[in-house]
Amino acid sequence: MRRKIIRFAVIGVAVGCVWFSSCRKAQETTEGGEVSKLSSVIATVGTKKITGEDLKQRLNHYKVLLNLEEKEPLPKHENLNKAVLYQLIDEYLLEMEAKRLNISVSNEELEKEVNLLLGKYDNPKLGLILAKNEMSFDEWKASVKKGLVVKKLELVQVESKLSVDESEIKSYYDKNKDSFKWPERVRALQIMVTDETVAEQVRKKLLNKGDFAKIARERSQSPDAASGGDLGYFSRGQMPPEFENAVFGLKVGQISEVIESIYGFHVFKVVNREPPGDMSYDEARGRIRKLLMAQKREKEYKHWIDELKERVPVNIDYEALSRALS
Repeated sequence: MRRKIIRFAVIGVAVGCVWFSSCRKAQETTEGGEVSKLSSVIATVGTKKITGEDLKQRLNHYKVLLNLEEKEPLPKHENLNKAVLYQLIDEYLLEMEAKRLNISVSNEELEKEVNLLLGKYDNPKLGLILAKNEMSFDEWKASVKKGLVVKKLELVQVESKLSVDESEIKSYYDKNKDSFKWPERVRALQIMVTDETVAEQVRKKLLNKGDFAKIARERSQSPDAASGGDLGYFSRGQMPPEFENAVFGLKVGQISEVIESIYGFHVFKVVNREPPGDMSYDEARGRIRKLLMAQKREKEYKHWIDELKERVPVNIDYEALSRALS
């Protein structure tokens, strides 16, 4: 039976433990001398066994990630249950394939990735994330290493086989032109300062026909000052709401009131407006290439996983699965 491949990021801080299949293994429980239903085997991947406990722990982690109600019983999430089980199976397959191909990660590569990820979090925040997922730092680091191994493996077995040529992109564009449209866009200039009085003075100069670009280069404290305050073209949803409310209400050539934001005080000028319209091929080309690459990547990944399953026997005991989640 065909199924949609569902893959999750595996090397981020927040989801690292999802890849680490042995996160704080709970001890098997017994009741009345019988082995708990959670310790029963629900699937095998070659000689590897997946128990109800393995699945339950992984599901609980996904409940945290997906903000599902803690008290809501797992059996209600049938699609999620199966998707997570398939994820566990795929992980074992990838682990075996990486060992077969002798793919490994050096200490230098691991430290580089760890430092890159840690740079996004301060220590208290990282501590909270690990505590929430019941992980130690060493366990998280091990999960990062596994994620890097898989990344290397996929680079060799999937990414290296992908390509999109110009004729494919052009053909897709010709068949789907109606899907590639620009919303209403404006091109605007801005001057940003940190003092409201200075902003009002700047606005007064602009209203007296001052050269916006020249004043922006001289007075603006925004990174775009060097280009005369040019923000380029943007549509609704791409800028902070206070910017949009000011800019989209202006006519071409009109100067805005002084607008306050968390960055400072701004004065805007709209220099052009474009109504909704079709994207040209050159404008749509990059988007189409990413779309076609994603489609090919998903297809190639599924084909690769199917090949691995032909080499390594995979069996699922659906009755044991149902009992484990009841």
